[in-house]
Formats: sequence, C-alpha cells, structure tokens
Amino acid sequence: MPISLILDTDIGTDVDDALALAAILGSPELDLTGVTTVYGDVLLRARMVARVARVAGRDVGPIVPGRSAARSGREVFWAGHEGALMPDLDQEEVSDADPIALLAESSTVLAIGPLTNLAEAVETPGNELEQIFLMGGDFRAGKVEHNIKCDVAAAAAVFASGLPVTAIGLEQTTRLRLDAAVVAELEGAGKLGELLGAEIRQYWSYREQDFNVPHDPAAVLMMVEPELFSFATGQIVVEDDGLTRFTADTSGPHRIVTDLDPERVARGIVDRMLAAIA
Repeated sequence: MPISLILDTDIGTDVDDALALAAILGSPELDLTGVTTVYGDVLLRARMVARVARVAGRDVGPIVPGRSAARSGREVFWAGHEGALMPDLDQEEVSDADPIALLAESSTVLAIGPLTNLAEAVETPGNELEQIFLMGGDFRAGKVEHNIKCDVAAAAAVFASGLPVTAIGLEQTTRLRLDAAVVAELEGAGKLGELLGAEIRQYWSYREQDFNVPHDPAAVLMMVEPELFSFATGQIVVEDDGLTRFTADTSGPHRIVTDLDPERVARGIVDRMLAAIA
C-alpha cells in the first residue's frame, strides 16, 4: 500500500525541489496527498508546485503556502529567478488551509527545505507525525548545509522533538550528478520534461555549471528504494552555528544515510521523473 505523504518544500530556488516533486509523482510507492511551501515568497512557491502538478496532469492534494520568515530571524535568501520561466503563475490556484495543521495531521512528511513549518508541526500538541524524512545537514565533512543554515532554530527543534527522523546529508548527496544527457532525456519525454529541463538549464546558468546535484530527489529515493542506501541509527543534534552532529546509538530516534550507490541512485531518480512524465 502506498505511503501517504505530505511534501514540505522551498521549490523555486534550487531546481532539485522540482525534480524531487517529479520523482514523487513517478513513484507508485508514494501517495502525495498535500504540499506545503516554506521560506521566502511561499505563495509564489505554492503556485510553482501547482504549475508542475498541472503540467504533469496530477492531483497532489491541497497546496498550501506556509511560513515565509525563519524562526531564527535569519534574513531570507532569494536568488531572484524563482518562477521566471513559468508565465501567469497568478492564475494557479492554491489552498488557504492551515499549513501547520496539514503537516501535524500527517503520519509521514518529506521535508526538503528549511524546517520552519515542520518545527511548528512537531510542537503541535497531539500531532500525528510518525516518521519524517528530510534532506538536510552534513554528517561527515563538518559543513553547515543550506536547509539547516536558513533556520537553525527550527532545525534544532525538529531533531530535539524525539520524533523518528531519517536524513540524508550533503556529504552523500554531493556524490550524485545529473548531466546534459539527462536533461536531453527529460526534454524529449513530454511537457513536464520540457519544463524540468528549462528549470535545470536556468539553474545551471545561475550557478555557472553544467551538471546538477540532485540533493532533494535523493531523499525521495531514500524512501522508496532504501536498499540502495546504508543507514546508521543514533541522535542528531544541531549546534548554534548550524553544524549537525550525529552520535551512533542503536536506541536513538534518528537515522542518517552513511553510504549509497551513486550510479543506481542517480539512475533511479531519472527513471522516476520519466515515469511521472509517461
């Protein structure tokens, strides 16, 4: 039976959120029943989700703008290209539901942005959260990863909640690459592929690079093909500077990815995006 899932995303800045959304839509193991957006112009982000879903011809449940400002008070980073390739976004309909309630009433959440919304959800009395999957942190190289850095206070609250969290960190996702051949494959597969290809090329131009690191889609694969990953159980603590520290403990509430099969994970991401287009 498919896992009923709420996606929490900062789609629009790094293209990998859009790719992750497509990978979810191409995964029969997952039943996407709602999406919340976080960080910055959350209404624009929600409308981008609606556009991707409409082009894919899929119902993803309520699409709800969430919290725009970081709990930590940190200034929001905004690249400026968000939504630039999607004309008439103001015509896309989004929900006025309570984003925190939507998350708190879900059993499973995949978070691929700053954890501002999720922090409120885990602090909601009587929340029904059973498992959280996320892309965030760096558990080997000692770097402060973007999703954690954007709202350190929120990330600390999520990990301190004691709820089960499975995380894939920067030290693993940066082992993955999607190149120009993948973009051509997507662009030749249909309207959704053309949209994703254009978003990828825009992001490459912004970053002055010719490849993509699929950080967020890797978290989708982590959920649906766990056999491609190795995990360790323990405790994650977020320090005041945003560094994520993991201590192994078989009784801990958290899991992190400690290894992955780069070729098979990258190919699995592409295959699932293509399945969403078919």
